[in-house]
Amino acid sequence: MEDDKKQQQQKTSKEVYFSVLPDKYEPLIEEDEVDEEERRMKKEEKKRRKKMRHKKYRKNMGKAVRFTWRCLVGSVLAIGAMYSATPLSTVFLEANQTRHSRR
Repeated sequence: MEDDKKQQQQKTSKEVYFSVLPDKYEPLIEEDEVDEEERRMKKEEKKRRKKMRHKKYRKNMGKAVRFTWRCLVGSVLAIGAMYSATPLSTVFLEANQTRHSRR
């Protein structure tokens, strides 16, 4: 019995086998790494969607501002052209006639 115990307690070396890994080898990923990677991907996707929304908003606002500016400039030019085409005496005469006709 004592001999059996000594043999069991005696240290022995183990044989180790090496092999070449295939080209498509994918190492196992720990779950913590996967969770962290998923969180990072979700965060990037959310950031990208927000950026696209803001880009769309800026584009629409730019169109609205340009259109409004064009209308304003057009109306100012039209008013200016109307007053410059008619002599001032005509404008004042018409204003006086409308004022007297109201009475």
